[in-house]
Amino acid sequence: MQQAGIKWGRQDFTWKKIERPQGVYTWEPYDRLVDQCHTHGLAIFGNLAYEPAFHDPRTAEGVAAYVAFAREATKRYKGKVDYWQIWNEPNGGFWKGSPEQYAALLAASGKAIHEANPDAKVLGLNMAFCDVLWAEKILKLVPYDCFDIACFHPYRPPNAPEDKFDWWELDHYVKRWHKSDLTPEYPLVKMSYLDQARELIKVMVPHSRDGKPKPLWVTEICWNTHIHPYGTSELRQADMLARFYLLSIASGTIEKVFWWTLKDGGDRQFDQADMVGLMRNDLSPKYSFYAYAWLTRMLEGKRWLRNDAFGPDVYAAVFADQKRDEDLIVAWATKPFGYVRVTNTERGLTLFDIFGTKRHVPYDKVRTSHLPVALGESPIYIVGAPGMKATVRADPGW
Repeated sequence: MQQAGIKWGRQDFTWKKIERPQGVYTWEPYDRLVDQCHTHGLAIFGNLAYEPAFHDPRTAEGVAAYVAFAREATKRYKGKVDYWQIWNEPNGGFWKGSPEQYAALLAASGKAIHEANPDAKVLGLNMAFCDVLWAEKILKLVPYDCFDIACFHPYRPPNAPEDKFDWWELDHYVKRWHKSDLTPEYPLVKMSYLDQARELIKVMVPHSRDGKPKPLWVTEICWNTHIHPYGTSELRQADMLARFYLLSIASGTIEKVFWWTLKDGGDRQFDQADMVGLMRNDLSPKYSFYAYAWLTRMLEGKRWLRNDAFGPDVYAAVFADQKRDEDLIVAWATKPFGYVRVTNTERGLTLFDIFGTKRHVPYDKVRTSHLPVALGESPIYIVGAPGMKATVRADPGW
């Protein structure tokens, strides 16, 4: 994880593994894990989920048991784990209850966590898809301050994050989850990832006290590399990863993104749930691991400045590094080719692909002072002097 530049992780604190027998908590395996993460500078948030057989979190008694579990976890790991997620995808298969029952769990446990550690942050919603219909139901049922960060899992295979169409939303959210009450004309089917996120913000704003929505975290995302429908190639997975993180940062809409997951869940190349990782099940890296590692190295210590282009065909996000006295433009196209013209100086421009392959273009008053750069669907990192700018040019780039 350190080699990839990963600074944050998600860790399940599995209720049924910790509370056994009833009323007795076994924390020691998690103590070791938390201490290891803390020692190596890895921040984590804890996912409190998955009940033991003797508790039903849909009942008042089950809520009380979950609250006790959440309170103990918060107190035990205060200062080492201060972010706690209330269940995983409670709008789907990991929660067997109603929205009202999840709202009761969220309200009670969020209150308990804040009482046990006033510095703790509670992650709420944590939903599959950008499920604005379900989120609105929950927001109407809970005190707005019972959680601090709104989380969602905007999977959209095989579509790119910028695409104005979402096959996964259509085939699984509309046609399976809501086959009786939604049609293929459901608006979020024809939205990009960021458009969907903005719909969630619209839902949150009326429930806030100051008109400001809660921060948004994407606590699961990947492009599965299984050899089957909705799968994507391992090379394209690397491109999708870089573009998703860059879009999230450059939009100013998303605070954090967590890839699901570090390694594949198994070896079945045809299985969607197995083929999720930056690495294979044996910990051999995929292309996406190297793309993630280069992304973190290129953005380390940099501050987002502006976007010189933000779609629909070309994107160019600009970052500043004051310590190195340089700017960075990360640019890509959503089609096989696109072009930007980048201002150059006597320092020259250094370009890298998503794996770190380097090319340098020196300054030439005639040929390269305003350098036409060919883009494709894989992002390019362009390093140059402060103040450099990218301007979109019509094809073929003049």
